[in-house]
Amino acid sequence: MTDFNDIKGRKPLKEQLSKLIAKGRISHGYIFEGPSGSGKKLIADAFSELLFCSNPDKLNPCGICEGCTGYKEKYILQSDKAITVEDIRNLTADTQLMPIHNRRKIYIIHDADTMTDQAQNAFLKTLEEPPSYAYFILTVTNSEQMIDTIRSRSIIIYTGVNSKQEVLEYLEEKHPDSDMQYIYSAACFSEGCIGRADTLISDETFKQTRIAAIGYLSEIKTDLTEKDIKTDITVFLEVLQSIFRDTVIYKETGQTVNLINTDISDIIKRTAAKNSSKSLLNAYNSVMKAAEYIKDNVSASIAVGTMNMELMEELNI
Repeated sequence: MTDFNDIKGRKPLKEQLSKLIAKGRISHGYIFEGPSGSGKKLIADAFSELLFCSNPDKLNPCGICEGCTGYKEKYILQSDKAITVEDIRNLTADTQLMPIHNRRKIYIIHDADTMTDQAQNAFLKTLEEPPSYAYFILTVTNSEQMIDTIRSRSIIIYTGVNSKQEVLEYLEEKHPDSDMQYIYSAACFSEGCIGRADTLISDETFKQTRIAAIGYLSEIKTDLTEKDIKTDITVFLEVLQSIFRDTVIYKETGQTVNLINTDISDIIKRTAAKNSSKSLLNAYNSVMKAAEYIKDNVSASIAVGTMNMELMEELNI
């Protein structure tokens, strides 16, 4: 069981949820929206505990009512692939069974924005006329992927992200033996998502990808392809973009305090010294464009090849 004391930071989110609970107007549908790794699943689970409780005190279940102490009927739907219409039909069938030990049944659908069109339409029928005891909590990365009628019948709550300091404190506490420079880079690169930061600390693929991106700066060549990188090309471009972002910031400010990649500040300083602000900004945009091409299903070979040519023309490396 998760409660909101387990969730670091998120003051605006907690204040918003406290007001919802205080009003006592409970909706049958909620959508928690936030980036991957931002803790949506923990937030959904903690919120479900509040819905079971008959007398919550702000974000704290009372712990003594039948809703808190009795058996809790919580149906969780999660799939490694797209959520299908069959998945939703199974969930819908369960909603027809009245709760045995509690006044409510909670249905949590994780990654609900992966529902197929058929699945969304099937779910909409249940959401339009839900049994009085059924409540639905959906977690999504992008609510725009949901059909308008589901969105309009749900309360959409943006989960937000943690501050860099909150992520740092979490990583320092959980990974006390990790190098502080790497902890700092992971915290910055996670963009406020504790789950992602936690993954980056122990992800060898990310470490190797970052090493490849750093090494790439010393020899930008036209014949580099995604096969040469031997890691995730998308992550490679993300890291490379963060490095060029740092060179632009250092070029303009002469300070290292706001850099993401502080452990390679010598490389960043050297690259900044060799190039103009305009060239560094163009380099940053070239990498960003390559990442966007790949996201739009352009061949990685074409995207990376084009980026290489542009960087060779732009930089003195």
